[in-house]
Amino acid sequence: MGFVEELKSGNFSLYGQYWSLLSGVLLIVLGAVTLIAHVVYSILAIVFGAICFVIEFSWILKICPTSPWFDRAVEKLKNHWLRFAFYLVFAAVMWSSLAKGGGVLAIGAATITVAAACYLVAAIKNQASKSIGFLSPTSVARAGGNSYMGMV
Repeated sequence: MGFVEELKSGNFSLYGQYWSLLSGVLLIVLGAVTLIAHVVYSILAIVFGAICFVIEFSWILKICPTSPWFDRAVEKLKNHWLRFAFYLVFAAVMWSSLAKGGGVLAIGAATITVAAACYLVAAIKNQASKSIGFLSPTSVARAGGNSYMGMV
């Protein structure tokens, strides 16, 4: 399934993955940009961004050394309700950065809030969990690392 078909699918778990991917990128970039001005929130943003990638793309656990405890915790987050709660906590922490003047970090907070909302809708609708086509383990393995984002 391609990007356009995934957007037309109506599956909010796919939308949540896309928003989480965008959030991960933005949190890491914005955390790095604001590192000097807002040390604590910037470090949290970078950590949250990295965790977004690990949660959404479980094949990353195969290439990164992690503890069995961490692996079990990530496996439990396959549930839409738990992902919603997890991302909602991330969003609340990032929104609280506004109280300390971390204005640009609100962009990451907004995107992770949308990701949480997508997982909430997926949980309410009891939708099946699906993986983004170009970053699923089978697409990555099939591409063999020789193509850009699974597209030949």
